Amino acid sequence: MVWANNFFWGWLLAFAGMAIPGLGNMTTANVTMRYGVKAGLASALGGAVVVFIQAKIAVGFANYLSTHGEVLTNLKKLAVLIFLALSAAFLKQALRPKKRNGQKPYPGTPFLSGCAASGVNALNIPLYFTASAFLDSHGWLLLRPYSGWGVALGAFVGAFSVLALYAYLARLATQSALLRDKTMNYFLSALFFALALWQWVLLYFV
Repeated sequence: MVWANNFFWGWLLAFAGMAIPGLGNMTTANVTMRYGVKAGLASALGGAVVVFIQAKIAVGFANYLSTHGEVLTNLKKLAVLIFLALSAAFLKQALRPKKRNGQKPYPGTPFLSGCAASGVNALNIPLYFTASAFLDSHGWLLLRPYSGWGVALGAFVGAFSVLALYAYLARLATQSALLRDKTMNYFLSALFFALALWQWVLLYFV
């Protein structure tokens, strides 16, 4: 019963947290639109694996993170730089789009691209840490020895569900020229700039 309860909350947190456009789901969508749904699902799997690890760290090391706030602060500072770099990269790509004739094989491993996208997202660990502490204090989440694995497994399923949904929606979007290439790159550039700005505001004004 404890595992089922924790699995549910892990799934819900991951699904709700990743439903909003962000680094992980936009990476999956971008990979799908450029290289096909198979590559997109591989990217989604990689992202979900990293979310599983992040959720387990957040729940398992809740006491350590609560007494070492500088760890989360440093992760957020790193996220600002990463989001700005990604914004600049997609803007550069948008300004000189390349024509493609059909889909090409992904130049690398889409699974690792998904891992990287979720890995540099500094919001995931604070999300699971804060939410699990809140739910535990109200008795809704039961953090017992080994029960944290239920949260992590639920987070994995929730994350993969959202990322796979983004992959299939992106496949449909490839039928519309309006959402391809240049427009998509401009959108991603603006999104990552907004995420960097939001992180900066949270660091210094909240």
